Amino acid sequence: MSADAATPTGEQSLLRPIILPLLPLKNTVLFPYLFVPLSVGRPQSVAAVEQALASEEKTLICVAERNGAAEQLRPEDLYRVGVRGVIKKMARGEEGLELLVQGIERVRIEAINVTESRLMATATSLPLPVDEGAEVDALHRSIIEQANKAVMIAQPQAQGGFQQMIASTPDPLRLAYLLGSMLSLDTAKEQSLLEAATRHEALTLLHGYMLHEVQVLELRQKIASQAQTEMSREQREYLLRQQMRAIQDELGEKSPEKAEVEGLRQRLTEADLPDEVRKDAERDLTRLERIPAAAPDHQVIRSHLELILELPWRKGTTDDLDLTKTRTILDEDQYDLADV
Repeated sequence: MSADAATPTGEQSLLRPIILPLLPLKNTVLFPYLFVPLSVGRPQSVAAVEQALASEEKTLICVAERNGAAEQLRPEDLYRVGVRGVIKKMARGEEGLELLVQGIERVRIEAINVTESRLMATATSLPLPVDEGAEVDALHRSIIEQANKAVMIAQPQAQGGFQQMIASTPDPLRLAYLLGSMLSLDTAKEQSLLEAATRHEALTLLHGYMLHEVQVLELRQKIASQAQTEMSREQREYLLRQQMRAIQDELGEKSPEKAEVEGLRQRLTEADLPDEVRKDAERDLTRLERIPAAAPDHQVIRSHLELILELPWRKGTTDDLDLTKTRTILDEDQYDLADV
């Protein structure tokens, strides 16, 4: 959405109830004074737009759906506060109509008439609040401060353009609508902002949304910075190891990792292992050569090979199973032990 500095020319507030085509909006809210691009594909919605385009004013009522998944809408599926909008542009596509709609004024929907072809709404004007005071000014300034902080974190290069946009939107409520449309809020939060009965209420809602957004952006920045630092450290260590290996190869020296592998290979050659065990050990030794020393698997494979080499595979001992001798030894070491 984008802001418009003035109320659309030639438009008058609804002084009495009026019946207009109704356009339900999925997952978005149209705010007064703002433009929103819309894709219209449902037959009922296309018929409502066609009827609006056939009129001289090209106006219709835009209202958000409570549940954007409903295909056949009922009156209870729609909110009762919406915006009277004017269609500024229209293009036909393969999947329906592409519109650019500008919000004119906030309206209260008194009744909805559902027909097979289209939706019609009876609506009356719901004037925007104009309350002022120190708290409204304080909230306004705090919101601008939080918005600047969010832009500095997310898109520092857009700071200049954002400052111009703020300067061109001095009205606190219009600014609240504009920022609310830019925050990618869920439909319920946007609708709460639209329905706010006072400026103070609207700014309080937006202030909470802005604080949450800034906290999320700061956390994302922290996570990205930590990930970048960790990646840089690992890349630096990898490059240093590669350089160390190149220097050792040039000097004819063996790296500690290579010397360790060769030592294990020598011990494996000399060890009297069963054929199956030797095959597994040689396979693990080949893997050990390819894995960097800093990799977690390196120590696991090395410890496994050490264990294989230390086990007495073909060695045995002769057991002495003389129970009388055993009793004598136990009686010497453990006094008054009755049972073996």
